[in-house]
Amino acid sequence: MKKICILSSNQTFLDDLSQQLIKNNEDIEVVSSIDNECDVFFIDEDESLLKNIFAQNKSASLVLFSQKIHVSDIADVVIKKPFSLASFLTDIKNQNLLPKVRRKECISFQEYSLYPVKKEIYSSRNNQTVKLTEKEVLILKYLYNNSQKNVSKDELLENVWEYNTDVTTHTVETHIYRLRQKVEKDNGSQIIITENSGYRLNI
Repeated sequence: MKKICILSSNQTFLDDLSQQLIKNNEDIEVVSSIDNECDVFFIDEDESLLKNIFAQNKSASLVLFSQKIHVSDIADVVIKKPFSLASFLTDIKNQNLLPKVRRKECISFQEYSLYPVKKEIYSSRNNQTVKLTEKEVLILKYLYNNSQKNVSKDELLENVWEYNTDVTTHTVETHIYRLRQKVEKDNGSQIIITENSGYRLNI
């Protein structure tokens, strides 16, 4: 049996989601208080609580429900609210919720190893570790999770910057240029390829 913890200040949301999960999954136990024996934590809109649980429990999966953000360097998955309950329940039942990259795992490509939580990327070619900004990590994670296609500037704006009014496509270009300069120094392999007015990770 999989043990799931749902944490929300909205009692109606908590009760409804708990009931639906139990109704549609016979092998699930749902609790609503922090229990380190849980396999998955669902956290509603509280990024501070997300960070606290991550600090206490490195093995459980973390899912954040949010109206504000699309991606996170701590949560395994961010579910944008409002969301389709039917699709969510299907993903839970079919165990399709987690993406290709877990936040506690390392993303490896070319000679690079990206550690999202540490915000570091290591190159085995020159034996150097480079510190990254949160946005740089989110760009690389998003490109990795969408490596089957070219990602447009607008798509990065929507999913990494969430169309912040102070951000333009020039901001995207600048961040990627600086990321390349930082990581590719000392003869490192090209990390991001520009192609057909979009970007893709050089996997």
